Amino acid sequence: MKPYETLFFTEPGIENDALDALIGKVETAITKNGGQVEKIDKWGRRPLAYPVDKNVEGNYVLVNFQATGEALKELERTYLINQTILRFMTTARGQ
Repeated sequence: MKPYETLFFTEPGIENDALDALIGKVETAITKNGGQVEKIDKWGRRPLAYPVDKNVEGNYVLVNFQATGEALKELERTYLINQTILRFMTTARGQ
């Protein structure tokens, strides 16, 4: 397994319960295929660099984890099927 971090942001009007449920789905996507979540950091509501779908703010979440390629595929699928996630980025972390 390799270390990764993923950053995503959602629509600004999402409720806290819905955001927690969404984070749970992200965790499940990682752990279902043998990955391991190390840390979840909710950054909260922040302004975007440019408007995305007419939104100028978003709720940011950073997740540090270790995973295999299969877990990354499932994570991306989870991001793409969820309508409240506006953008995401997953990168490998240095050792």
